[in-house]
Amino acid sequence: MSVVALSQLKNNLSKAYSIKCFVDLADLTTTPSQAYKVLEQYYQSEFLPHDRLVFYTEHAITDQLLRHIYQAATLIDVSNFFLLFCSPFDIGDRMQILAQENHGDNIPFQSIRENIKNTRPLMANFTMPDILCPLPWTHTTIVQNGQVSPCCVYQGAIGSVVNNSLHDIFHNQDYAHLRQRLLSGEKVSGCDSCWSLEDHGMISNRVRHMRLLKKDLMTKYLDDPKITSLDIAPGNTCNFKCRICSPVWSSLFAQEAQSVTGVQPVRSFNWAESDTKIMEEISSLLPSLTNLDMYGGEPFLIKPLHKLVSQAAEQGHAKHIRLHYNSNGSIYPDHLIDHWKQFDHVDIQFSIDNVGPRFDLERGGSWEQVQSNIRKLVDLSLPNLKISIMPTVSIMNILYLDEVLEWANELGLPVNLNYLDSPKEFSIKNLTADAKQLVFEKFQKHPRTEMSGILNLVRSSPDCDGTEFVTLTKHFDLIRGQNFSSSHAEIAHAMGM
Repeated sequence: MSVVALSQLKNNLSKAYSIKCFVDLADLTTTPSQAYKVLEQYYQSEFLPHDRLVFYTEHAITDQLLRHIYQAATLIDVSNFFLLFCSPFDIGDRMQILAQENHGDNIPFQSIRENIKNTRPLMANFTMPDILCPLPWTHTTIVQNGQVSPCCVYQGAIGSVVNNSLHDIFHNQDYAHLRQRLLSGEKVSGCDSCWSLEDHGMISNRVRHMRLLKKDLMTKYLDDPKITSLDIAPGNTCNFKCRICSPVWSSLFAQEAQSVTGVQPVRSFNWAESDTKIMEEISSLLPSLTNLDMYGGEPFLIKPLHKLVSQAAEQGHAKHIRLHYNSNGSIYPDHLIDHWKQFDHVDIQFSIDNVGPRFDLERGGSWEQVQSNIRKLVDLSLPNLKISIMPTVSIMNILYLDEVLEWANELGLPVNLNYLDSPKEFSIKNLTADAKQLVFEKFQKHPRTEMSGILNLVRSSPDCDGTEFVTLTKHFDLIRGQNFSSSHAEIAHAMGM
């Protein structure tokens, strides 16, 4: 086979195809993101039958590299048919086999054999671990005491806005080290909550965001991290005192704890009102933000969050921002609705763990009021408003999840399950054998696929005697004048009450 110069190869191919790019395959191997970036660069919403993206090399192409490019083409939504590989090797059969691994349209890449020279060596820097998460590259969470982390379920902190700017924290050594560890395939301990859920076949925060953000991660931010998403909890101001909560997240819970013990459990949190420089920096990020998550306490009670929403709307930034709230449903936010209409998307997740009297006991609020507020928001029928339900699965409500699912279904609302880790006394990892049996009997044939993951988690956890659950439950019953055994009779009895 005679050697063909690259210029001659391109000229020959141009007689049969419209060449959209003519790229040394080595360009796709320098970083994990390069294949995605190149395909994004030459992406067209519609290709003609004779269009081709041509990649050439004189070196042997590994299956690992081909799989990587198949995955990139699938994500960028370029049909495999339009990718043409030129090399001295016959790789047609391998292309056919690899294409059947559910890569996009299952059509193989095309290939031709040409003896070409003077191409750069293929590198091995393109590999990308399955554990990658987009949030450390694009997202920052600020909790009530000003500590900063990559996401709301990360265990630990990577800085504090009390001492440093968000910009400096996001680009500090600790953040960079976390990204590098994830890129190397290390399951860092701070992300244990996601690893645990995934090990039991359940949907983690990482998986949920990877499905939404992988394309942006690979084409924009993997090589150039940038804060495009913020998760802010400026204080613990809240009018509920959920049994699964704590003084850090609820001012009402903190007041109750102090009245019982005589000791202030936490100092009053509200950095958004006490430190204007933080909110000024957040306001300065509005032009580049695509996502803004608002938590509390109860976010509809925190005034600086209202101001931030109005700033985004009045300054014209709302149109490119997805606004997200996690609310207890107790407040109807009529003062925000006109601003919401200007946002690209508004997403409200309501923390509904149970219905009726069981909701009142678990959350410390009024089910009738919450249900009325949610129905009013649904009836608005705003085209950019999405409402969903996020139950936090615990021992208290695990046996009654079907009632929450049925109520949400009646309203046409999607449900995303959250899983309680703390307080551990209420975690479903600490069920008694009798309680497990009740759960298995009720849900082993449930049609919701995630229920099987819950059952796997319950099954893999050791049986507990229920003592810690009973002690904490009776504590709340006593100080609140309630009776868990009356409203939650089945699970209470199975847990030893």
